[in-house]
Amino acid sequence: MIFVPHAITGKLLRINLTDKTAKEETIPMELYKRFVGGRGLAAWYLWKETPPGVDPFSPENKMVWGTGPLTGLPIQTAYTNWVGVTKSPLTYGYCRNRCVSYFGVMMKKAGYDMIIWEGKAEKPTYVIIDDGHVSFGDATKLWGCTTDLTQIVMQEITGPGFEYAVIGPAAEKLVRYATVQSGTRSFGRGGHGAVMASKNLKAVAIRGTGELTMANPEKVRELSREQIKQLAASHGTKRMQQLGTTNIHGMVNKLGDCPYKNFQSSYNPKHEKIDEERIKYTVRHAGCGHCIISCWKYVAVKEGPYAGAWCEGPEYETQWAFGDMIDNDDFAAIIKANQLCDQYGIDTISTGNVVAFTMELYEKGILKKEDLDGLDLKWGNMPAVFELLKKIAYREGIGDILAEGAARAAKKIGKGAEKYAMVVKNMEMPGYEPRATVAHGFQYLTNTIGPVHSIGYGTQEVFQRPWAVDPRTFDGKGELTAFNQNRLAYMETVIWCTFAFRSEWHDPKLLAQIFAAATGWEEFSTVDTFMVVGERVWNLERAFNVREGLTRADEHFPDRIMEPIPDGPAKGCHWTRELENKLLDEYYKARGWDLATGWPTRAKLEQLGLKDVADELEKLGKLPK
Repeated sequence: MIFVPHAITGKLLRINLTDKTAKEETIPMELYKRFVGGRGLAAWYLWKETPPGVDPFSPENKMVWGTGPLTGLPIQTAYTNWVGVTKSPLTYGYCRNRCVSYFGVMMKKAGYDMIIWEGKAEKPTYVIIDDGHVSFGDATKLWGCTTDLTQIVMQEITGPGFEYAVIGPAAEKLVRYATVQSGTRSFGRGGHGAVMASKNLKAVAIRGTGELTMANPEKVRELSREQIKQLAASHGTKRMQQLGTTNIHGMVNKLGDCPYKNFQSSYNPKHEKIDEERIKYTVRHAGCGHCIISCWKYVAVKEGPYAGAWCEGPEYETQWAFGDMIDNDDFAAIIKANQLCDQYGIDTISTGNVVAFTMELYEKGILKKEDLDGLDLKWGNMPAVFELLKKIAYREGIGDILAEGAARAAKKIGKGAEKYAMVVKNMEMPGYEPRATVAHGFQYLTNTIGPVHSIGYGTQEVFQRPWAVDPRTFDGKGELTAFNQNRLAYMETVIWCTFAFRSEWHDPKLLAQIFAAATGWEEFSTVDTFMVVGERVWNLERAFNVREGLTRADEHFPDRIMEPIPDGPAKGCHWTRELENKLLDEYYKARGWDLATGWPTRAKLEQLGLKDVADELEKLGKLPK
């Protein structure tokens, strides 16, 4: 079958788990022109269909999974990208995740740009989507299975040719940072998996055989040849081909930008040992379809106490979370931790943070062995870490408290534990030190999904690309952050690969031309048009959070970030509350928002074509006077 118009399918699939119904709906072309696709369209439907103040685990909360116009097309760095949005059980705000598995390709070829999940099944359920046919199955016997076993069993049920999105035991126990796993990739942050579990949805299988078309395929091929030439010449492609995202580990340590031992420092004196060990475990290089970068690395441990452990990765963030963050320099143990987190279905970033938080509480005497079910949680004790991961995933003993995330756990533990929770808006911070790279750190405060490294990445500071910026200075960093956030928001509407996009391994102007040639939407042939879309999406997401109670008071760092870094290349660097407020003022001003509340103004929302959003916020009393 041929889909018209080009590149998109123009349809969404709405699945109600309560009454086991599925229906197709047309997506108005006007919405594509406002939000393009991917993260933009998904955010719009979540905003329109999720009631204000809804509990994340309520059947009324929705999950919206979306593809971009270029998903499934033979175009470099775009083929496998898809996104999922929901209300987060960790932050109680907007939650977006991006995944690069083939599930998104199958969604598109099955005929759908989006799937909206609503309601709650009466018992554990799996759903099979085979082109336009939807069926429901009893997943009771799968409940409790790890993500890898679930995918194996689903393959036996469906037969070949399907892709899967599943949850593990951590999601079933409503761990607030549980993931959705698809192949070896995941929706990692914010607890999307726990929302899926709250709906009694254990697994989704999807197969699509439809043909996707492009408006001007010959022009796309011509432009793609230039894109491949630019990617092949890029320094970033060469580094990623060798080591994947872990290629930056040594670099960020030399910059003093690698949080160490729960952010006690920003430099790991043993980082070279980890980097030297990394290469010997790689057994296979792979990557997304239609991409020459090949950044996926399959690693395996063949001998020693962790023999048999394997994973795809580890990504830099996971290497950091179970290496530097907890003072472990055994790379084989990092692989094992990565494997366990994937099998249980828990976010490696939040989990590594929670483990480091617990280790520091143990170091400070706030938690003792008897509080930890007998675990000796000294820094780097990996056998104890593996036991703790299981306790978190199954909410056993101390794991029941830690499954709530570091912020909530700290409140329950008391005794000053809050001081050691490295969180913003109840979400654990990622593997970059905000005292060492100011704009890259500042985005943790202002991101619409909490402190996530990828959606406002300060490449100008970390990589000195696409232009160089002093990472230690504060001047202009609020405005720079807004620019980076808008740029990456529009990237996730198309959806381009974040790695090649944010440091401009290929020319942004070329990418806009490829998009226009593929879709036939000539008005999107310039970067400026896309930047407006990015700003529109960002303001819509901000409006969602404002509706859920966000104010300026929520945007602040933990106290530790106000303390000077004690050693390493960034020694002495720190924030102050005065600087924090100064940058918030600069940032809000750059965005055209109210300085006192951090809320979007009617003027800004109407400028971006979001008058309907402004009207709803005004009804709720959450529009600045």
